[in-house]
Amino acid sequence: MNKVVVSTDHSHCSYHIYQPNQSDCPLLLLHGTNSDGLASYSSVLDAFDHREIIVPDYAGCGDSSLPNHELTVSALADQVSAIINERGSRKVDLVGHSLGATVAAYVAAQHPDFINRLVLSAPWCHGDDPRHQLVFNTWQTLEEIAPQQATAFGLSHVLSPTFLSNMDPELIARICATKGLPDTHRRIALGKDLDIRQYLSKIQAPTLVLAMAFDTLVPPYRAQEVQAAIPHSEYDEIPSGHAVQLERPYPWANRIKRFLTTSHLEISH
Repeated sequence: MNKVVVSTDHSHCSYHIYQPNQSDCPLLLLHGTNSDGLASYSSVLDAFDHREIIVPDYAGCGDSSLPNHELTVSALADQVSAIINERGSRKVDLVGHSLGATVAAYVAAQHPDFINRLVLSAPWCHGDDPRHQLVFNTWQTLEEIAPQQATAFGLSHVLSPTFLSNMDPELIARICATKGLPDTHRRIALGKDLDIRQYLSKIQAPTLVLAMAFDTLVPPYRAQEVQAAIPHSEYDEIPSGHAVQLERPYPWANRIKRFLTTSHLEISH
């Protein structure tokens, strides 16, 4: 697996290339708020065989940086666009999960020529929701003053009750004691207040919006709102909590593969 760093006007971004030059249309996977690319997707890379896969550590995760000014979806989208330009691909299939889904939607709206197909997994499009504000405000405050408790709070929202109840208590304790990624509070603040509603109708690529049925961080109704605003889109749910790559990695990957290999004619019907 190769690692590359690309620069923008305000930051730099590292990304990994899996199975380079295996396909004319690479698959690009964007992670969420408190993760990096390989931590999010290493368990499912083999599911997408015979494809070049690009996995960024964008948004200040891994070896990438964040702009010094106010963090915006546009700034993170610049990092993703720079990767696509750097690879010289005519188009990519773009998959984003959680915060990565909001960035993916923005990229697809602003750069339609870059995108063959789009998958938005556990997306939301604005912060004007009292429940969303309550959850993200609490998460952000804990991240700033009590990071270990922030991890515990986040874990309780990204895993379904059944999955979490069956976990080894010692494993839960080890996860909660793990130090979070730098600048997580900035990414949480972005996710709390972002608004990409005006861009959704501009998305031209066939789009699959996936919700996680047992997600309490980004419940299904938030994904349904996104899907309703995107032309040429379809909706489905995976029986999982928010951290689907941990709970249900292969059902998630297989649903995406099925969408990416379905003809445009089948989607339109």
